[in-house]
Order: sequence, then structure tokens, then C-alpha cells
Amino acid sequence: MNVGHFFRFYFLKFLELAIAIACIGLHFKTRTNEFDADTLSAAAFGGYIIILVGAIGGLMTGVPLTRRIYLFYALVGCAVFVAAGALNLQIMKYWGKSELKYYGFSKAILAIIAGGFFLIDALIEWREIMT
Repeated sequence: MNVGHFFRFYFLKFLELAIAIACIGLHFKTRTNEFDADTLSAAAFGGYIIILVGAIGGLMTGVPLTRRIYLFYALVGCAVFVAAGALNLQIMKYWGKSELKYYGFSKAILAIIAGGFFLIDALIEWREIMT
């Protein structure tokens, strides 16, 4: 296995999984009591932990998801993580100075970064489909 293959198929997915786990841990600590933000955050973080564990498990056992299905998951992941991050950023700016506010900002920034990684992953998958 060459380095490019390792990066495309394992490193990026493990990085996305690690960020999703960190986000759900921070979400547990910093719920905002805003129904939309809390529901979207919990669904995005928890749902993508399940999807990424399945995708990584499939890669490791030699039965990966098809590229088109993973492309769909990556694009939706990008959208929901960026949306969850943006909603949390919008809400956290109204909190006073507290430790929870900084945890909330960390959660929001990590979610937006994860959305960027999902976009990179989607572009890599799309390039592989087109070749």
C-alpha cells in the first residue's frame, strides 16, 4: 500500500472519526437548549460516528462502500457538520464569559473543520470515480 492510498482511505476517515467523537463529547458538555442546534449537532455527530465506523470497518475487512455511496455520505457530512458548526457559533456568541462558552466554540470550530475534511474526502472520491 502506497502513502497516497493510505491517506485517501484510512488517515482522512480516521481523522474525521476522531473529530466527530471530540464534537459529540463537547456537545454533551455544552448543550445550548436551542432545539434546532442541539438536534442537528447530536444527529450529525452521532450519525457520522456510526457511518465512519462502518466505512472504516468495511475498508479493513475488504468490503468497502461503493465510491458513489461514500461520495454521497461525504457531501452530506460536509453540509451537516458545517451547518451544526455555524448554528453553534451563532448561539455561543451570546453566552457570557465562561468555560462552557469556550468548549462550545471549540465544538463549533471542530465541526466546521470536519466539514472541510468531508469536502476534501468528497473531492478525492469524485476524482476517483471520474478516472
